[in-house]
Parts: sequence; structure tokens; C-alpha cells
Amino acid sequence: MRGDVVAVLTYRTWADGHQDDHTQLGQAMVKRLVDDVALPSVTVVDPFRHWLKVAASPGGKEPGFPPDAKRRVVRPRRWARGDPVGPDMVPAYRRLERRLRKQAAPGSVLISCHPVLAALADRSSWADVVYYGWDDWRTEEDGVFSSAGGAIGWSYTQMAERDVNVITVSQTIADRIGARRSTVVPNGINASAFDSVGPVPDWFASIRGPVALWVGAVERRLDAHALAACARELGSEWSIVLVGPVVDPTPLEVLEGLPNVVVKGWHPRAEILAMIDAARVCLLPHVRSPITEAMSPLKLYEYLAAGKPTVSSDLPSIRGVSERIILVPPGGSYAPAVLAASRLPVATPAEMAEFRRTNDWNARYAQFKPAALESRVSHPSST
Repeated sequence: MRGDVVAVLTYRTWADGHQDDHTQLGQAMVKRLVDDVALPSVTVVDPFRHWLKVAASPGGKEPGFPPDAKRRVVRPRRWARGDPVGPDMVPAYRRLERRLRKQAAPGSVLISCHPVLAALADRSSWADVVYYGWDDWRTEEDGVFSSAGGAIGWSYTQMAERDVNVITVSQTIADRIGARRSTVVPNGINASAFDSVGPVPDWFASIRGPVALWVGAVERRLDAHALAACARELGSEWSIVLVGPVVDPTPLEVLEGLPNVVVKGWHPRAEILAMIDAARVCLLPHVRSPITEAMSPLKLYEYLAAGKPTVSSDLPSIRGVSERIILVPPGGSYAPAVLAASRLPVATPAEMAEFRRTNDWNARYAQFKPAALESRVSHPSST
């Protein structure tokens, strides 16, 4: 195994990921590739950004990046704003892939978090091509890929036909791509983040009574109707708290006027972990849809790492993760499940330590690395 790697990010740059300790959107694995001293060279490729946008700190240094000549960041630029979408997507990524081929060490493995780049890469020029995906982008209703037209479906077909090595967070995504080579590596946690939890924000500390907590973006995936019904059934003794950026305010219309529902925006990660630790029950009320059926919720592992009983929609990737999860079937009521979860025995330190150890990103990387770098096959002809 030579181990020279070119890893292509999507959505967020390396500098963006440094702000939250590289826990979001595929960055945890890329961070571990960079830190893996057994790999001779690692090149991280940022998503496209406008030429005039400054994406690095003064002097061109990437925050948190090791001062190693064999570790570097490539920052693709284009005059159009942001990542290419629609008809421009495929040609833009063809140009980028040609550029990366010229710059890569011979025998490098291309690991792409972008499905189109993984689909069109010249297989004969790379030791292997790996697609690393954590959502079924073909079913996305919001975000970067929602404007991609048929490019994502095309990329799935191409990856299957050209035997791209697929690593995803759920078997559902691999099945939808139709990959012959696939590995499931769920999302994980940074176990050390739970060693010392700080104080909750003052507004959270002022809440009286038990809290059922949702952490994450407010968007269409959130089952606001189920939350509203839960708030009404639980009554004033309980507070339902939602913490995270409001991507789509539509779900909040359903929750408006409910006195025991508290909605707050973005908070620093340390405060998020403190609120998870302080909550009585944690919540994962997702609507059932093609995209949620394929996901591996990052917040689920953070809830459980804190020992919190969790009430969740019944989704394939959540089943069997922990006995501390109570699943709510489609159309079911969350309030009885919240009350049942609140009566579960408190997680012991030994239980939490074991969960953190087995679900830490380092444990996930131990699965990811051989799947990405040792699953080599003869190359089909490039198209």
C-alpha cells in the first residue's frame, strides 16, 4: 500500500471545518488522513470558491494544518460564485480532476466527497477512486446538490458502472448507488470532547423542569408536527428545546405559540455538548423521506456518548445502535416515548466510556482506511 492520497471536500473548506473541530460533513475522516503519519502524502482539496474570497489565514497558512511538506491544501477558484451546479457541474469537475491528476504523486488514491468528481475520474490514472458519501444527495431538497438537476443520478450510474469504491454512512446509500464495492462506516464522535463538559448558557439554566432537547439545523427534515403534538401532550411540566441554525423557518410556524417550546439559534460547540449533558431526554424527530431513510445522524452518536436516552423516528440506520433509543413508528406519538425514555436507568460511566471508545472517529477511521486504501481492482476503461 503506497498510501499517497488526494482527498476532495465538498460543501465546506478545510478552514471552515477547523471552526468545529472537523466534525461535520466528511471532514473527520479527512482530518485523520492528514494526521496519519503512515501515509506518505495527503493533499486536501477544498470546494470551489470565488477568486476574490479569502479562504485561508494571512500568509496562505491553513488553520490547524500540519507544517509538513507532504501535507498540502489545494483551493480551487472560479469566477462564478460557489460550487458549480446544473450544466456547469460536470465540465468544472472534469477540469479539476485533470488538474489533480497532473499534480498527484504516481499511484495516488483519489477520495472524493463529491459524487460527480468520483463518477468522472479517470480510473486508469489513479490507484483507486473512492467516493465517500454521508447523504443521498439525489433526494436532497435543500443545499448545494438540490440544484444539480440530473447530475447526481448520472454520477450514481457512472460509479456503479465503473466500479468506484463506495464508502457511505448507511447501506441504503450504497444500495441506491448500486456499488459492487461498498463499505458502511457510520458517523461518529470525538470521544475526548466529552471528558470535561462546561456550563450551559444562562437561558438554558433558567429553564425549570425536565428538558427534551433537539440539536441541529431547523429544516424540512425536522418533524415539527410531531414535536408540536409532543409539546401539547407533555404539558407545562416539560420544555422542548431546539438549538441550531434556522435553515428553513417553515417548521417553526407549526411550533409558534406553544409556551413550552424554546427555539434558539447557533451556539458554540462547547455549549451544545453542555446542553446535551444537562437534558433529560434527547430528540431525533425526522420526517420519513428518502433522504432521512439513508442518513446516519451525527447528533445521535453525540446524544448517546453523553449517556442520554434518545427518542427517535424509526429509521433504518438508527435501529440497533443502542438500547437507550426508543423508536417512534410513522404517525406514532412522541410524548409517551419521551416519558418512557426519562424513566430509563442512568447510563453508568463504564457504559458511556465503552460507547465512546467504539464510536469514536478514530475507531471509524480504523474501518475507513483499509476500505479506502486496500480495496484495489483492475481499472475499467475510462469514459
